[in-house]
Formats: sequence, structure tokens, C-alpha cells
Amino acid sequence: MINQIIKRIESLSKIGAYLSALLLSIMVLLIFINILYRSLFHSSIMITDEYSAYLFVGVVMFALAFTLKEGVHIKIMVLSSALGKRSAKLLSIAATAIALFISLITLYFSTTMVYQSFSLDIRADTVAQTKLFIPQLFITMGFLLFSLELFAMLLKKLR
Repeated sequence: MINQIIKRIESLSKIGAYLSALLLSIMVLLIFINILYRSLFHSSIMITDEYSAYLFVGVVMFALAFTLKEGVHIKIMVLSSALGKRSAKLLSIAATAIALFISLITLYFSTTMVYQSFSLDIRADTVAQTKLFIPQLFITMGFLLFSLELFAMLLKKLR
């Protein structure tokens, strides 16, 4: 049962990685089109900077869970390497639980931010007048995936 939960969460993390790659591709394409447009028409697509920033946030947020699953987040192991095996495992469990707690708090507040932006119809102060809840959803969805992956990691460590 627990293994199935972990596998489903890990498949969600993989979907997040694919979404991250898709958003990066869209960002590169948008910048390329803007460069081409500038070269041909000596003008700019006004939304390129704004939307590239939104897409970059999406790239980072959707990749968080997958990088955690793959074990490629930066780790500082000064304390755990000085401890015994059992103490290091307990420290790792505690650190993962604290990270999950912080991630859940961030998920709550990012969800609140998205809800407020949506309900108040807050828009970017730019030419595009983008409804800000749309790019803010990247943050919420990223922290949801990250929290789920931390939960799966905690389950693995507790086995």
C-alpha cells in the first residue's frame, strides 16, 4: 500500500519535470520569436520579458519535486557525517519532517495568495495586464508537488 502511494507521488513528480521542460521550451521559443521579430521589424513583442519571468518561475517550481526525488538538491552533510548511522537517520527523518512542515505552510500561503489574486481580479501593471493568479498557480502547484514528494521521502525513511 505504502509503496503504491510512493510510486504515484513519484509519477506526479515526473509529470512536474515534463511540465518544467515544456515551460522552458515555451520560454526559449518566446525569446527566439522576439529576437526574430526585432531583427525583421525593428520592434519588440512587449510581453516577452514579463512572460519569460512567469515561465521561469514555473520551470523552477515544477522541477522542485523531481530534483528532490532524484536526490540532486544541494545537501550539506557536515553534521550527519559526524554522527553514527542511527543518529544520522534520525536527523534525516527530522529534517525531512521539518521541510515538509515548512513546505505545507508555504503551500497554504501560496494558495491564499492565488485565491486573493483571483477573487480581487489583481492584474500585472504591464501592457499585457495579466491576471496574476495564473502565474501564481505555478508556485502553488510546485509546492503541492514538492510537499507530496517530501511526504513520500518521509515514508521511505520511516520504513
